Amino acid sequence: MSEPAPARIRLLEAMIGAIWESSYGTSSVDRICERADVRKGSFYHFFKSKTALAVAALDHLWETESRPNLERIFSASLPPLTRFERLIEHGYRKTLECRERHGRVLGCPYFNIGAETAAAEPELAAKVRELLDAFQAYLEEGLRDAKEAGLVDITSPGETAACLFSMLEGSSTQARIHNDPERVRHFSEAFSRVIGAELHPDLDAVQA
Repeated sequence: MSEPAPARIRLLEAMIGAIWESSYGTSSVDRICERADVRKGSFYHFFKSKTALAVAALDHLWETESRPNLERIFSASLPPLTRFERLIEHGYRKTLECRERHGRVLGCPYFNIGAETAAAEPELAAKVRELLDAFQAYLEEGLRDAKEAGLVDITSPGETAACLFSMLEGSSTQARIHNDPERVRHFSEAFSRVIGAELHPDLDAVQA
């Protein structure tokens, strides 16, 4: 039997789970401690506030899950268009897995938290912007490689990446609102039109 995760890690993961499944506003320190099975005194040993925990939790999610996935998907060893096909497949797979696990589609945790806290929590909102910008940078790098290889019909990789990222987050949010993973699946066709190149992600295999 594996040892339980250290208290600090349990708090980080409990915070992400609570605000992703519900909201930042409803995720009280008491609720986070209960979910993490950590005493409230221990919480304040690690974090000065709920905001500090949320910022650290987003960093934890990025370093343990998001960045490793993006490094794999956007590996320079892959052809540029294959990277985008893998991104679409990954997003659809994660959406299906989320609905299977939680009973509903939850969307992008970074975007959800950022949209909720942009006005009221500047420190947390700044962290969200930092991580979303880092995500968008992978799109830009892939588009730049594709442009240099003559595979896409775009003028500015940076501007196109910003457009695609807005579409990506929009489809994820629509999937959450409608509880419908197909909102993510249909993103593939629009993505192809924007970059001027056909993509062929194997979404049927993902769904199988």
